[in-house]
Amino acid sequence: MAGALYREFLLTGPAKWQALVSLVRENAKAFNDRGRPLRVIVTEEEERRKLQQNRFYWGAVISRIAEQAWVEGQQFSKDAWHEYYGRLFGVCQDVTLPDGEVVTRRLSTADMTVGDFSEYCERVQAHAAAEFGVEFL
Repeated sequence: MAGALYREFLLTGPAKWQALVSLVRENAKAFNDRGRPLRVIVTEEEERRKLQQNRFYWGAVISRIAEQAWVEGQQFSKDAWHEYYGRLFGVCQDVTLPDGEVVTRRLSTADMTVGDFSEYCERVQAHAAAEFGVEFL
């Protein structure tokens, strides 16, 4: 039993439930004997952000920023603002390429949950209003 143990199960049917029970049965005693008991966390599956949220983001948030915000006498496209805020408030991760180069990659907002995306939109709006004077109706 080398290395860390990490598994996630989405309990969609009896087979998944049995796999979870088997994993715990097969590992709980051994990990406990090593002084490293298993931690079991149960939570509901969170939905990915909705298309309606995405339409709001692009229509009521990013479009207004692109229309109203000026930075050093210049305006920027919706895509530029989306990338800017994705890097500022989104989730980024380092990815190692085959040649060994490590690059930071911004994860897509499509991968956010409903709650995370809602919070993200609020942060973008608050920042745009405070830093660039953007007004949201």
